[in-house]
Amino acid sequence: MFASVLQSLTSLLLAGVLVYSVFASDRLRGRKLVQQILLGIIFGVMVISLGISSISFKIIPTQLDAKAGPLILAGYLGGPIGGLIAALCGAYYRITFGGPMLGIAVFMNLATAAIGVTAHYLTPSTNWPTIQKSTIKYIIVAFVLLHLIPLWYLSSLSDAPSPYAVPSQTLTAFIVVGIMSILATWQIMNYSLKFVNDGMQSADLANQLGLVMDASGMGKFDHKIGSAGPVFDTALMKIYGLDRPAGTLAQSEWEAIIHRDDIGRLRAQMQQTWLGEKVNDKADFRACHSDGSLRYIRATWTSETDRDGKVSRVVGLHADLSDIHEAKQQLQKSRDRLGLIAEKIPGVILEYDATDPNNPELLYISPKCIELWGVTDAEFYADHMLLTKMHAPEDIDYFLASILKGIRTSEPIFHRYSITTLTGQTRWLDYHGKAVSESGKLYVKAIILDATREVEAQGQAEMEREISRNAQKIESIGQLTGGVAHDFNNLLAVILGNLELLRDSVTSPPENTLIETAINATLRGADLTRNMLAFARKAPLTPIILDLNTVVRETKNWIGRALPESIIVETSLLAGLWPVEVDRASLESALLNLTLNARDAMEDHGSLTIETANVRIEQPYIDARKEELIPGRYVMLAVSDTGPGIPNEILGSIFEPFFTTKPTGKGSGLGLSMTFGFMRQSGGTVRVYTEINQGTTFKLYFPVASSLHLPPTEPVEELPTASKGYKLLIAEDETAVRDVLVMILERAGYQVMATTSGDAAFAVFEADPSYNLLLTDIVMPGQLQGTTLAKKLRKRWPDLPVIFMSGYASEATVHGNGLRPEDIRMMKPVQRADLLMAVEKVLSSS
Repeated sequence: MFASVLQSLTSLLLAGVLVYSVFASDRLRGRKLVQQILLGIIFGVMVISLGISSISFKIIPTQLDAKAGPLILAGYLGGPIGGLIAALCGAYYRITFGGPMLGIAVFMNLATAAIGVTAHYLTPSTNWPTIQKSTIKYIIVAFVLLHLIPLWYLSSLSDAPSPYAVPSQTLTAFIVVGIMSILATWQIMNYSLKFVNDGMQSADLANQLGLVMDASGMGKFDHKIGSAGPVFDTALMKIYGLDRPAGTLAQSEWEAIIHRDDIGRLRAQMQQTWLGEKVNDKADFRACHSDGSLRYIRATWTSETDRDGKVSRVVGLHADLSDIHEAKQQLQKSRDRLGLIAEKIPGVILEYDATDPNNPELLYISPKCIELWGVTDAEFYADHMLLTKMHAPEDIDYFLASILKGIRTSEPIFHRYSITTLTGQTRWLDYHGKAVSESGKLYVKAIILDATREVEAQGQAEMEREISRNAQKIESIGQLTGGVAHDFNNLLAVILGNLELLRDSVTSPPENTLIETAINATLRGADLTRNMLAFARKAPLTPIILDLNTVVRETKNWIGRALPESIIVETSLLAGLWPVEVDRASLESALLNLTLNARDAMEDHGSLTIETANVRIEQPYIDARKEELIPGRYVMLAVSDTGPGIPNEILGSIFEPFFTTKPTGKGSGLGLSMTFGFMRQSGGTVRVYTEINQGTTFKLYFPVASSLHLPPTEPVEELPTASKGYKLLIAEDETAVRDVLVMILERAGYQVMATTSGDAAFAVFEADPSYNLLLTDIVMPGQLQGTTLAKKLRKRWPDLPVIFMSGYASEATVHGNGLRPEDIRMMKPVQRADLLMAVEKVLSSS
């Protein structure tokens, strides 16, 4: 029995050796199908061999063998092909040699191999042909369960009182031996595959080392004790200028090549190495090349000792550092020459070889560079690209172009640029340089000065001047328009009210035409005032949450009617646009103004593009453009044309009121100023980008609404007609305006009581609190202004509805604010229809 066991193990080990040869073969690498066929043959032969060396026990009426492992692994490693070959070999052997229960034996051969094939597909190896431990567990379980089939079959053939007794004993022995065979075969395969992997890695490492040696320009030597001299490889022979193949170089011949001033030191170092005083060492020395030149060599070596601890072998590398030594000498000369100057100059001296402009070589940079860049000169020599990496990306191309121009023309080079140090600090530098030609090479020598304080001071002063100038200009216009607007709008209110009343009593068409013309002129005057207030940021706004995409789509239709067919209108609207809170009427007016300006600029021929986008505006952008903005999220609305562009000389004046380049009578010059004021009043800004003969783009930036959800659209309901007989109280100090209001409201059927001040109105209401509505101006003589009047009355009569009228929007903040969200505020002059609609709306909802 021992001989059978030993023979079985020998067969399994032989299988491991053969499997190793299959996977280690370079000719078979990558040919998986051939490998699987060979694995099937190898394991099939092993199955036959293990069948021949089967073991028999007296207590078990059958022969036991270890072929389960090879059959299963043939199916797992060899797949269906390998498994089938091994299974057929096992079946052939069993049929050939005969024996009891031949059918079940052949079946078990085929089924055992099928377990391996099934595992091959169900639990594939992540690193084939490596076999995972978890896979072996599943295989063993499947192998045990497989024996239930012969157990059932054998028990059905038995006539014994206990039909399962003998079959279970026999199959238990098969299972135990089979599991041992599986585990033994798995371990042998794992070791074989490990040796394969180790061998492949070693071969790959050796190949990589050879490639590195060839690329490095170094040579290798091997000197064994007792030999005639070191063995030089081909690369090392080439370094010394010896025209011979790799081989042994006599010690005396090699020493004859070494410079006489270095040979003594080199001998001493080598003697110490052979005596074992130093395990690792290196030496720099000079050698006389066969062409007569002097070469600078660096040798590094290590030693190997025998059992007695004596050095028996020395191996190492030689590298030719002649080019590096020559470069160092040249560099040192330049450093010494500039060092004395660099110590005295309040800046950084820079010199580099620009013979190849695309690959400049840094020759010198003075130690003061650490004060500007925060980088030492040694770090710059190690990586001169740090100069480019810290240079402002948007300027680097222009800077290099300036350098190249100076090299071509030999003119002095001056350039101011910014850098960002490795610590994140921004500095401004002044570059003063010149290109010179020396010894057939082109050098650029420069001095770099720190201009950070100067630039920052200039920028701060310019920004403060610009902000102050703009603020003063807008404030002056605001004071002018605010002072004029109240009185001017009162005059327009009187004119408009009387004209509308006169229109009701005149039936002659010629006279009605004159009245309509006068009303239109009055409304144009009101629009003029509103435009001026818009620039001064004092226009009345009613901001609502809007989707700019929706506004653009809706306004595109009526804007298109203002453009000729020769202008193509295109839109580029961003999906998922953030909502904004803005006055829709002012937004549509701004969009119309920009569209008409684009039309006039293109002279009725070209393309108009309206675009939307979500953007984030950061503080550096705001500082660079001197904007009065809060950093954060904005929605951009851009209008672009393909016109001739805006000349630089007028670009700074386009947002000023009444500035226009259009012929007389073609434009008021208030369109862009109104847009500018509207954007600033809305918390945003407007930027213009223009290029001559290419076109112009106006970009409006709206702050994102505090709520990112648009309000639901409410159905529009018609206002119910209010019942007549309501009592209205008017507080208006302007007699003409007051008389017009009274006449309009009385003709509409209301009972009207008019007072000249807020104090008088309070007294009247206190004496008779049955008035249904208070209609009040905001700025009036006396103690009680419009807002304070409403506030005081509502303390006693909180449900009192109020309509406020004002000359301009900022009057609503005078003397406190008594306005409620539901209150209606009307800007003078007010048309009769608008006034009556407002009154009916308030009364019908009260």
